[in-house]
Order: sequence, then structure tokens, then C-alpha cells
Amino acid sequence: MTLTVKQFFTIARLTALEAIRQPLAFLLFATTLLLIALLPLVLSHTLGESAKFVRDGSLAFMFVAGLILGAHIACASLANEVRHGTVSVVLSKPIPRAVFFLAKYAGIAVVMLLFSAGILMAVLLSARTARQAFITDWWAAGPLLIACVACFLIGGLINFLLRRPFVSNAFVALLALLTLAFVFSGWVDGHGQTTTFGALYDFRILPAGFLITLAVLVLAALSVSLATRWTTIPTLSLCGGIFILGLLSDYYFGRLADTSVWAWALYYLLPNWQHFWVVDALAGEGIIPMHYVGLAGAYAGLYLAGILAFGMTAFQRMEVKA
Repeated sequence: MTLTVKQFFTIARLTALEAIRQPLAFLLFATTLLLIALLPLVLSHTLGESAKFVRDGSLAFMFVAGLILGAHIACASLANEVRHGTVSVVLSKPIPRAVFFLAKYAGIAVVMLLFSAGILMAVLLSARTARQAFITDWWAAGPLLIACVACFLIGGLINFLLRRPFVSNAFVALLALLTLAFVFSGWVDGHGQTTTFGALYDFRILPAGFLITLAVLVLAALSVSLATRWTTIPTLSLCGGIFILGLLSDYYFGRLADTSVWAWALYYLLPNWQHFWVVDALAGEGIIPMHYVGLAGAYAGLYLAGILAFGMTAFQRMEVKA
């Protein structure tokens, strides 16, 4: 049992490290953060609802970027290793296939959780920047913009001076700088005076961000499972199709579920992404009820269990070639 646990954590750690070393992962992370940071600075004609536009737009960036990133690193982590023969080398050791598969997903999930945490801090900072119409809170926008730029400088210096990988160090530096920016701005008000930590943050955003994170984790599990049978391009195409169909599930399948067996099957088999996008509930002074977050979490957990069970079964039967 101890050996199995050690194997699991070793594979998960290596998978997470491999994921943050992918240039596309860092570029997507940094680009999304930069878009979120610039959003309150470029909006005009907000009709007095700049905070709402920035909040909804930033969470939309988080949703789309998270889905793309989760699908990409899941495919790159497993499909590429199968193609290059790395999986056959690892499985030649006494490592159960189920442990290998679940550890791969665990490593990917850790990266996606780090991504979501960083993006959520940026969303809170950006929403605070646009808290007052026509007034930019530079004590929130400034640290966020500095973090987006300084991570490239830090990664470059580490690469130049210590000959260590640029991408992974820039990724870690970006997370660290975001955390520092979030903590610093949390203690400072719009005039640069010390205030109660988080007094100007709209923490109602956190449940919405948590639900989006659940959607990202579900799609990452789907990508890993599909990667046991298909290469990267078909897997990404299938994930994109499932994402679009899941968004349209209520309209095309939900209303026909009572009259058509096929519509009923598709409605309940496809993940309904609308369950995880409930930003409209934050309009005005609205909040997302915690009991809804719990129900959505249970839905995501059951869906994750089903997808990973399917993936493990497919991986157990997959022929691995050197």
C-alpha cells in the first residue's frame, strides 16, 4: 500500500511539473491575466455598471481559458506519452494502470487548481479596479499589471543566471506575484491608506469561480479519458464538440427529453455546463446560494467519478506499444 501511494504521488508530481513546463500553458495563463487586468481600463459606455461588466467578462475569460488549458495539458500529458512510448516504459515497472491513470489526472487537477486560484485573485483585483464608475483604483490595477509583466523578467533572469527552465519558473513567479499583489491590495484602500483586509473585494465572486473550476476539472477528466483512445487533435475536437453540445443541452435536448429517447439520453449523458455558469445570480446585490454550490459540486463529483471510471476501463484495455 505504501509503495502504491508513493508511486501515485511521484507520477502526479511529475505530471504537474511537466504541465507547467509547457509554453502554451504559461502563455495562456499570462494572456488571460493580462486581459483581465486590462478589461477595466479599456471599457467605455458601461452605463454605470462597469463593475458588473468587468466581473462577468473576467469570469468568462476564466471559463474559456480554463477549458482550453485543461483539455490541452490533459491531451499533452497522456496522448503524447502514449505516442512517444513513455507510457510503455513506465508500465513495464510494477505500477498498476489504474494508479498511473488516476495519478496523471491528479497532477493535471493540481495545475488547474493553481490556474483557477491565480485567475480568481486577478478577477477580484480587476473587479475592485472598476468598483466605482469612471474612477480607476490604481492600488488594485497597478500591482496586478506589475505581476503580469514582472513574471517574464523574473523567469528570464533565472534562465539567464541559473540556466533553469524559463517557462516553469515564470509560471511559479506569476503565481507568487499574484498572491503578493492580492495581499498587498487587500490591506490598502483606493487612497493608499491601510484598511481592513478584503474590505473592497467582492467576495461574492468566489462561489462563481468555484463552480467554473469544477467545470474545468470535469473537462480535464474527459480529455484524459478520451486521450486513452485518440491522439491530441481528435481528442481536442471531441472535447470542443462536447463543450458546445453541453452548452446547448437545455435548448436542444432538455425540452424534448419527455418525448424522445435519444434526446433524454443525450440530455443526461452530456455535461450541462450551464449548471456551472451562474454569474447572472450576482446581479445587483445577489449571491449564489451555498446549497446550490453544494448541489453543483455533487453533480460535478458524480460526473467526475463516472468519467474517470470510463477512462480507467479504457486505459486498462488499451494496447501500449514501445
